[in-house]
Amino acid sequence: MEVVKLNISGMHCSACSASIESNLKKVAGVGNIKINAISSRAKIAFDSAKISEQRIIELITSYGFPTSKDKTKELEIAYIKGLKKRLAVGIPLFLVIFGLHMGGFHGIWSAVIQLILASVVQVYCAYPFYVGAKSFFKTKSADMNMLIVLGTSVAYLYSVYLFAIGDGGGYYFEGSSAVICFVLLGEFLKAKAKKKAGDELESLAEILPPKARILRNGKTEWVEIKQIKKGDKCVVVGGEKIPLDGIVIKGSAEVSSAHINGEEMPRVLEVGSEVIGGSLVLNGEITIEASKDSNEFFVYEMLDLLELSQTQKPPIGKLADKIASIFVPSIVVLSIAAFVFWWGRGEGFAFSLSIVAAILVVSCPCALGLAVPLAIVCASMRAKKSEILIKSPEVYERAKQIKTIVFDKTGTLTKGEISLQKVEFFGEDLGFDSSLFASLAYAMQKNNPHPIARAFLQHFEAQKKEIELEEKEYLIAKGVRAKYRGREYFLGSLEWIEGILGKQELTEVRENAIALCDGKNLLGLFYLQDFLKEGAKEMVKSLKSEGIESVILSGDNLASVERIAKSVGIFKFYAGVNPKQKAEIVAQLAREGGVCFVGDGINDALALKEASFGISFVNATELAKEAGDVLLLKDDLSGVVKVFEIAFATLKNIKENLFFAYVYNVILIPIAAGVLYPAFGIVLQPAFAGMAMALSSVSVMSNALRISALKLRGE
Repeated sequence: MEVVKLNISGMHCSACSASIESNLKKVAGVGNIKINAISSRAKIAFDSAKISEQRIIELITSYGFPTSKDKTKELEIAYIKGLKKRLAVGIPLFLVIFGLHMGGFHGIWSAVIQLILASVVQVYCAYPFYVGAKSFFKTKSADMNMLIVLGTSVAYLYSVYLFAIGDGGGYYFEGSSAVICFVLLGEFLKAKAKKKAGDELESLAEILPPKARILRNGKTEWVEIKQIKKGDKCVVVGGEKIPLDGIVIKGSAEVSSAHINGEEMPRVLEVGSEVIGGSLVLNGEITIEASKDSNEFFVYEMLDLLELSQTQKPPIGKLADKIASIFVPSIVVLSIAAFVFWWGRGEGFAFSLSIVAAILVVSCPCALGLAVPLAIVCASMRAKKSEILIKSPEVYERAKQIKTIVFDKTGTLTKGEISLQKVEFFGEDLGFDSSLFASLAYAMQKNNPHPIARAFLQHFEAQKKEIELEEKEYLIAKGVRAKYRGREYFLGSLEWIEGILGKQELTEVRENAIALCDGKNLLGLFYLQDFLKEGAKEMVKSLKSEGIESVILSGDNLASVERIAKSVGIFKFYAGVNPKQKAEIVAQLAREGGVCFVGDGINDALALKEASFGISFVNATELAKEAGDVLLLKDDLSGVVKVFEIAFATLKNIKENLFFAYVYNVILIPIAAGVLYPAFGIVLQPAFAGMAMALSSVSVMSNALRISALKLRGE
């Protein structure tokens, strides 16, 4: 079996992807199918002896969903441009139609203008929906395309009929135009978001440098990353990124892998150490032997895993689509049956047609077309007021299912920057000057790119006096040796300083401790810490009140993770886990209930996709921003709680909107069908059916607008 990756345009919901999948399964030679309506991506296995890639593309396109080979952006760009042009035409025309209708202009000239403008909207602007609705004849399943086409066409065609017979009022041109324009706008915004997400996904590969220094025949030469093969030997020096996955065979160096595994402290690589491409060499020089070919590197493997996760189906279909799959065919059948019934009873063609028109108009899904997107628009606007960007409507449905929320530690619960928490100087009783030690520590760390050095420079910037060192030497995995006024000083790891002084247990608090000595005396102790973000403890408490358990999942060491967990009141945590393990743990927790993941780094991207939905921060890596479904535009943890508040309120509002969209229909459809006519002579005129439809839309709009005034905790 071969595999083809495709971009599929025009999918509005999971019902669209399900209809494509159900039809492809009937085709000989097509194997495993994974289609995601949200990302518009598909991954399809096929037997090339029975069917070609091109034939699969042609089949999906024939279902009403334009399709192109993966990496081909022309079709996607053309689709977005087409939507933009239709919006530019449709919105001004709708505003004119609406003004004439609501302004009480009912003369012949007003009717002619409305007819002409509405015809342009119906034929040109709604064209993509007619193309999508075409799939009904092959898939036999009604989706949002069918709802839009049926509802707007009935309103439009009945209005044309009234115009043709000379009826001066009762037109529904503004209703058909409004639905088309609103849905077009939503589709345009969604299509742009999909394209950006796909573009940013590929940015993961940019972690690796473009070229590598490969050792061949005793000489080094620069080669493209994609040319690296298993067994190649690569030389990397301080200040360079490691371009491949492999094992160190020569040298030693300190390496920062914070963007890969979340570990804020650099680690030492020596002969035999495994390395991951993309890590930054802070100092030293190492030779690495590639353990795999370039296409199998961790970075590319993660890219494949992310693409695979994007093709998984959403856990919940849209409520409107579920209702539409039953409602729309039922209404069509009912209207036909009513026409046949009344015409058969001798009531005449005009009477029977009015019954059909009343049924279809009162059932016109104008309110349904607004129920979900309008609530989401209002919710998005409310979220934006609180500096929150909710990118996926799935969040509103899934938030209610969340039982566990998983946090990355570094940069999420903590500030992600090493700082000096506490400083102690000694030896003043021996005549030493503590102010000199501050200047000395600053000078010894100056021009050092190490994260620990930055913490020293920030802390002592205001206290130091500029001094000139006579010598300075960086010792890998140990620290700095310097000479000042003929005396040697050593600043570095606690174990190293204890070895120099021949003393053990210089301090009981050994986690992230740095020491300063002159070879004979302990002169200072410096305690490093990644500080907790404000509001972390309050956030955990608020989530617990909603029945959501908090968990920490970090690549950092156990002691550091345990300290943070205790300080915020979290009792379940995992330490020392890599990106793959993060995704596996999230998947395991998901089997026990819905999971939300909150993270900010590239190492969190896969876990963000494994969760029911993910939250990232505006200062996160570009990939994490796009992988997450929610982006907090302000680095404030209270935003996490607000996401759930908005989601809970929005889901409730959507259900209320769907009720308002149908309650009039359910009551009035039997009346429109004429059940009261034999006994009471009551018939629902199409004009009154239109009033009911309008009242339904007004109810939906009024209810949705309540979200804009939603009061959130702490605001």
